[in-house]
Amino acid sequence: MANRNGQNHSSKPDDLTDLGARLDAAKSKYEVVPEIKEDGSLLGQAWRMSTELVVSVMVGLGLGYGVDVISGSAPWGILIGLCFGFAAGIMAVLRTSAKMDAQNAGVPLGDDMPDDEDE
Repeated sequence: MANRNGQNHSSKPDDLTDLGARLDAAKSKYEVVPEIKEDGSLLGQAWRMSTELVVSVMVGLGLGYGVDVISGSAPWGILIGLCFGFAAGIMAVLRTSAKMDAQNAGVPLGDDMPDDEDE
């Protein structure tokens, strides 16, 4: 009797074990990429970088405002503090991104992934 796929033979228990063996062989062939944790750690690092940038700018503005109040040099302290805060924030973001790159150095991306046609 033909089943829905048009095959005329019935399945045997050996067919299932053969399928399992072929699936295991295919998995071991393409299991080059280490498992990436899906715990939201990348999102956490992105929030950390944006927060570091914003806080650095705010601290620079605060210190510049303090210098302006003490010395009476109206906009110059805020402008210089803004520049230093922005530079410190960019340095913090670059440091964090370099650390992320070092952690993900062995993970193949894009063209490094194996293709099915390479067989």
